[in-house]
Amino acid sequence: MNSTGPKWVVVTWRLPSGSSTPRVMTWRTLRRLGAILLTPGAAIVPFSPDLLEQCEWLAQRIGESGGEAWVLPVTDLSEREEATIRERDRATREQEYGTLRTQAEGLRGNTRRRTTLPSRRKLLALERGYSSVLARDHFKASGRGPARRAIEEARRLRER
Repeated sequence: MNSTGPKWVVVTWRLPSGSSTPRVMTWRTLRRLGAILLTPGAAIVPFSPDLLEQCEWLAQRIGESGGEAWVLPVTDLSEREEATIRERDRATREQEYGTLRTQAEGLRGNTRRRTTLPSRRKLLALERGYSSVLARDHFKASGRGPARRAIEEARRLRER
């Protein structure tokens, strides 16, 4: 291991066939962490003590479900591999931010065409969605700002 420590955390797993519950739990946890799927049964996240701990927790849950999992801190990847991982992550986050932006713009459009205001519930759902994407946006996708501005504009229309 080099002196700078790990830069990535790889999680590999194998689950028994049968119940889909462990697979769904694994997928949802990895999605929440912003993991980039490498292959079926392997994903990677940038290293942080928090992400390492969460990956170890996931591996434990997989083991409790009758599967096997390994959490592997990785110090180096090739430039090409890192670029591919970063691009996959950014593309996924761009799509998620784009969906939020479109939803917020839809609320603004509805307000302009009619006298109804965006509901507080819909605005809160957009805010929660944005916070969720932001938490897993490891490489600062460019769609972050436009999504935030669209949500703020929808909120301003509600507050008028």
